[in-house]
This record gives sequence, C-alpha cells and structure tokens, in this order.
Amino acid sequence: MKPAGPLVAALWAAAVPMLVAAGGAVLLGACTSCQSTVRQAAMPVVAAGTFDGVVADPASRQLYLADGANNNVDVVDISTATPQFVRALDVTTAPHGLAIASDTHLLYVALTGGEVAVIDTQYGSPRYLQVVTRIVADTPEVDLLDYSAQTKRLFASTGPGRGVIAIDTTTNKMIRRYALGVPTEQPRYNPVDGLLYVSSPTTSSVIQFDPITGVATRDYFIKGCRPTGLAINPAKQLAVTACGGSTGLLNLQTGAHEVTRAVAASDLVTYDLAADRFIIAAPHGDKDSMVGVFDGSGTFIGSVSATPNAHAAAIDSAHGLVYTVGATGLISFLPSACAPPPDWIKFLGGLSVFAVPLLAAALFLFLYARRLMRRASRGDDGPSFHDLQQQDLATERERMRAFEDAVLGPQLSPGMHPEP
Repeated sequence: MKPAGPLVAALWAAAVPMLVAAGGAVLLGACTSCQSTVRQAAMPVVAAGTFDGVVADPASRQLYLADGANNNVDVVDISTATPQFVRALDVTTAPHGLAIASDTHLLYVALTGGEVAVIDTQYGSPRYLQVVTRIVADTPEVDLLDYSAQTKRLFASTGPGRGVIAIDTTTNKMIRRYALGVPTEQPRYNPVDGLLYVSSPTTSSVIQFDPITGVATRDYFIKGCRPTGLAINPAKQLAVTACGGSTGLLNLQTGAHEVTRAVAASDLVTYDLAADRFIIAAPHGDKDSMVGVFDGSGTFIGSVSATPNAHAAAIDSAHGLVYTVGATGLISFLPSACAPPPDWIKFLGGLSVFAVPLLAAALFLFLYARRLMRRASRGDDGPSFHDLQQQDLATERERMRAFEDAVLGPQLSPGMHPEP
C-alpha cells in the first residue's frame, strides 16, 4: 500500500492547477460581466401605474413618468441617491411619450387625442409643476416625442397617422407635417447632420429625412428588427434601436448594422450625453423583463431584472443611477464602474469555462500513467485480472469435483465395478 503522505502530496500537486484554473474562471467571469445592486423605493402610486415614457431632468433633478393607467405624470425627486415621490400631475387623458427641455424648464407630454401638454418645471415659478398650455397637434394621435434645443423644435410621431409633426416651441404651434406613408414610432433629431430619424416597425427600418425639405433621404433596413425605440449618440453617429427580439446597433454614416440579444425584445431606448450611456427597457413577463445599459460606443455593460411595466428607463447622470418602474414603486441601480474589458480578456473568460474539466482529465491521465510507470519500475506487475479470474475458475472446478465425489462417490476406473 502507498504511504498516505506521498499520496496526499501527489494529489495536492495535481489539484493546485485545478484550483488556480477555477479561481481564474471566477475572476475572468467577474471581469467580463458587470453586476449591479438593485435598490427598491416603495411608492404605491408608481407601483399602481402603467408607464410608457420615463425621462430624467438634469436641471430640476427630477424624474417624470407617464402613467397611462391613471392619466397622470408622476414626479419623483432624484436630487439624492434616495428618490422621493413628489406628486402626481393630472393631465386629463392618458400620456404617452415625454420630452424634457432643460434649457427652458419645460416638460412636454404627448396625450391621447392629439394634444401635447406643456408643464412648467422651473422650481419657484408661480405655475411650478402645472400644465401651462396645451398644443393642438391637428392629428388624431401623438405618440413619442423628441426635443431639439438647437432648433427649438419638438418632434412627435403620429403612430398610425403614418408620419411625424414638428412644433415650434417658441410659439407652441404645429408648423410642419411630414407624411412618410408608414406607421412611425420614435423620432430623433441628430444635431450633427441636422437630419431627423424615425423608427418604423412596419418596414423594419429607420427612416432618415430632412426636416427643412421634408424629403426622405435614406432608409436603413434592419432585417427582422421591427424597431420601436430609437436613440442616437451624435458624437459617434451611432443609433441604437429596440427590436422585436433583439437590440440593433446602426452606424448612421455607413449604414452598417448588427443586432445583439444581450437585451432582447426591448421597447424604448434613451441616450444620455453626460453619462454617455444608452438605456434600454425590455418588458416581458415577470421573470424575463430587464433594463440593459450600453456605453456610447454600443458595448454592452450589464442589465438587471425589471417588471413587465418597465417600458422605459432613464439615467440620472449626476449620480450615475438608472431608474425604472418596479414592483413596489421605483427601482434604481448603478451600472458597474468598470470599463468594458478588452477582447482578449473576454476570449480568456470564455476559455476559462473549459479549463477545469480539461485539467481534471489531465489529472486522471497523470495519475494513471504514474501508476503504470511505478509498476513497471518494480518489475513485478503481480497477477493480472485475467490470471485471478482463471485461478478462481480452477478453484471452483476443484470444489465442484469434491462435492460430486461426496455425493456420488469416487469415479471408477475402466473395468472396475462397485461392491455389491
């Protein structure tokens, strides 16, 4: 029998690489995925709502949520890391999209029936958090909004109205209707090229057109995407779209695009310039709804579980917190501060998954080969399994012969006869 000490030493020497590989797998996994801690803030009014739009205002440090179930815009103070519910603003009919104008301290709310409510967000104003006017959009439906501080224009999609309208926010008048001939979702103004982009799930494309001439200049077809939400990082000329079963990344200069399932079947997308983050909400069932975060280059950072009511999310760039609707009110999380790892670390992270089983197989082969070598060095292999089997058979035959002799008597030689 092999002494216990050398055996333990051999096993330990072989197990150390396995432990190192396992630790490496854990560390590499931590480097290639960012986990976040989700905080719950109980707000019964928010928990009871259904929300289609969520925006954060960096000027007023408040979060606004369009509650379509209760015809309200809920206001939450996010000036600290602990959000506080402020009030619910009655807007008479169900709100849809929201757009914040931080430069003029106004919130625009798209309403069912074709109106846009304008709410004063200037703290200390006599009409603070009140509807100061309603803009008649001259269309049966106003859906999602986008505000351009550069042009002082508010752009609104008309959904089944098959187009986009432009509103002059200095006069609160609709000044242009762009008939695109297809149902539209999210409009986005690009301050770099001065063009307007709008998503259309019917054509599975993003349509580019000139807001001055109204002429469509390009159609970015993304096969199988059926985009709804849309956001643009003007510095990178990168658009991120919410697709029916994935998330689309679109280069607005070249038209090149790709899809990722890191966040699947998302709804609305927003981009925050100060944080340089895309925030994507993907409402599904109770177990697979999520909110995902991409950096300004389109690299996936991480995601957290959400509720089916989380159709939109927003980020507070001052604290870096992402907010969306939760089961008990509002949830917030801080995406990991670690920079996206380089590709070689991601590659090693993938290989580390196979390191432990491969080292286990190598350990088995090592110990087996070592045993054979030691037996060969002793020059005495001992009886093999076949030899032991033959010995057992011979012993069994002798035992059966003795048993027959005891029962039947000894076997007689030819010519001999038993005694009478």
